[in-house]
Amino acid sequence: MQHQYQALAGEQESLWAAEGEAAARPHQAEAAGQASAAEATEFLLRESEGQVRDAHADHQHAARTLSQHVKRSSGAKLRYWVGLPVLWLGDTGGVWTAAVTNGDLVYIALLLALASGMAGVCSGLIGTELRIIRLARARQREPEQLNADEQRYQQLFAGPGGGMNIVKLVGLVSLTVVGLIAIGVGSLRASIEGSATGLTFGLLAAATALASGLLSYSAADDVADLLDTLSKRAQRAEARHLKLAGSAPLRQRATSLTNARSVHDEHDLRGQAAAEHMESLAWHIHVRNPAVLGHGFSAGEQGGVIGRRPRRGGAA
Repeated sequence: MQHQYQALAGEQESLWAAEGEAAARPHQAEAAGQASAAEATEFLLRESEGQVRDAHADHQHAARTLSQHVKRSSGAKLRYWVGLPVLWLGDTGGVWTAAVTNGDLVYIALLLALASGMAGVCSGLIGTELRIIRLARARQREPEQLNADEQRYQQLFAGPGGGMNIVKLVGLVSLTVVGLIAIGVGSLRASIEGSATGLTFGLLAAATALASGLLSYSAADDVADLLDTLSKRAQRAEARHLKLAGSAPLRQRATSLTNARSVHDEHDLRGQAAAEHMESLAWHIHVRNPAVLGHGFSAGEQGGVIGRRPRRGGAA
């Protein structure tokens, strides 16, 4: 009977292992189906990890080397992005109301007014070039005067370089645009509301365009823009890496493999429990037959059913 219960214990372990394999099969099949997509995603994830590391290294190196050359105040960029639409819409409103009053169709007048306002704002962008030229002259140094870190950004220390004639031409064109806008708005308002009103609105249009130039001048800083660009590059690399890390193939394969392992472990434990139950029944034979088997172990004998075969992964 001991041999009988030993065989039954082995049978229970095998039965539960087979049942666990059957229960885990759908999860294993799903994981296998996601294998190719998951491997491709893992490859991209490794590449993305390098990009994130390089992007952070570039930003940290630039910030450590160039931070002392940043001249833009902390609120200048916000002031620029708030002030620019205000100037654009203000100039647009003055032209739009005058054009509608003059009898133009509302939507046509709006398009013309938007174009006029944008022209006024764009005429002030010359302030950016003037500010960058001034900052470049302040930073200018000879190549041999740069340390190893600064040589990586040699173009920032080379000075304004050539092209000053182009800058002067752009400045002349910007001033011409300011003048044309002022004359146009003033003439339109004068034809409707009189010369005084026309002069007032013409001067306001010119002031709006010039204010745009001052706003651009105050916010321009090529070093700060470079640091912002590198920071955004690092943030985009992080976002892409996190998106890849949370992609569906990786999640689904990990979930399926975890479920399959859990099912296998559960059935292995159930098989071991069933085998232990068979061993308990075998011991019960000893209890019921003390006349044949005695009342305990012989000297030096270990506990357990004598001759019991080893379990999977366990001792005899």
